[in-house]
Amino acid sequence: MPTKDVIIIGAGAAGLMAALDLSAAGHDVAVLEARDRVGGRVHTVRFPDGRIANAGAEWINAEHHTARGLAERYALRLRPDTGLQGLLVDGSLHDDASEEATAVWSALSALKGRLTDLERPWRDPVARAMDRRSAEDWMTTAGLSWQQRSWLTAYIRSDYMVEPDELSELSLALSVELETDTAYRIQGGTAELTDAMARDLGEDRIHLGTPVRSIEHDGRGVSVRTDQHHLSADHAVLALPLPALEHIRITPQVFVPSKKHGHGGKLLIPTPARRDTVLGSGRAQGSPFQFLYDNAPQDQPGSAGILTAYSYRPRSTEEILDTVRALFPEAGPPDGVPVTAWWSQEPESGCTYSVHGPGDLDALRRLREPYGRLRLAGEHTEIICGYVESALRSGRRVAAAITGRT
Repeated sequence: MPTKDVIIIGAGAAGLMAALDLSAAGHDVAVLEARDRVGGRVHTVRFPDGRIANAGAEWINAEHHTARGLAERYALRLRPDTGLQGLLVDGSLHDDASEEATAVWSALSALKGRLTDLERPWRDPVARAMDRRSAEDWMTTAGLSWQQRSWLTAYIRSDYMVEPDELSELSLALSVELETDTAYRIQGGTAELTDAMARDLGEDRIHLGTPVRSIEHDGRGVSVRTDQHHLSADHAVLALPLPALEHIRITPQVFVPSKKHGHGGKLLIPTPARRDTVLGSGRAQGSPFQFLYDNAPQDQPGSAGILTAYSYRPRSTEEILDTVRALFPEAGPPDGVPVTAWWSQEPESGCTYSVHGPGDLDALRRLREPYGRLRLAGEHTEIICGYVESALRSGRRVAAAITGRT
């Protein structure tokens, strides 16, 4: 039976980060990944004509120092986010300069500066009070008009992938506290980062197409079984989303708290011409998606582009295309086959990403604690969740805990 120091389950950004740090500290690691590729919910789609689009995580903000440091380490270029971006509200596209958006952000600014402990918010009585209230509650107490409520509802569905009553007021306060004007993408796609991390770690340490079936653990170590392997180790890092963790039998059973997460994804639409910042003159019936944007426009060859429809629930391709045609009647049909990326329908993920729902603060605290020799990593274990940066920080935090470098 092969024996390792640490077995890491999941080769997404969190698992790769933990593996790199543990390996650098002298630990013998093995990374087990169910998919046939690394990256997890980081996935860059390459179309037949050379165009690319991020089917999963893509945004890196100014304060995302871990991701920015790795990009520098691997000589990856970051470029500012540009191109069309519009929020679909009641059948028409709105930009961030709309009257409703300006009014909502002004109202949200009242939440700024109220939190006293961003690292351990469960110790903060103000954060605990916010944790008990939903974003829906906040909209009511803030006295938003119905137009402003419609805008914020669309924003919450697109940015958090849940309904306003499924999101805590604390999440809104955290977003205001860390608000940034500049977002970046990695040129060539976000998978350039996770692919570089995998090369740095070494392919011999990563086992693709190897779903874990069961884990046994006690005070001496862990035993992990896959269809092909039976491995033992001193520790295991469970670096996979909570819905995917439900498919692994753990003995003795550990009671991992649940946390709210989104159930949608993206439709990537090849277009013969890139859209500029003009939102279009058309109007749609209904809103089958919440956010429409140009996906990495500067990375595409020629003048063609990729429009991305972002939805908090899986929708049919034709329904989304019908809406895009209504919004841009002059644009013409796609010039390639659209690609769906509904992350909640993939068993290896089971969700888009996590959010803090009402009452989730104690669950977050417990997700960051060890379960004997098992530790959880992933964006769902971080205060600011849902980003590549969140996953990277979690992997680094867990590796430091195992090596004793807290």
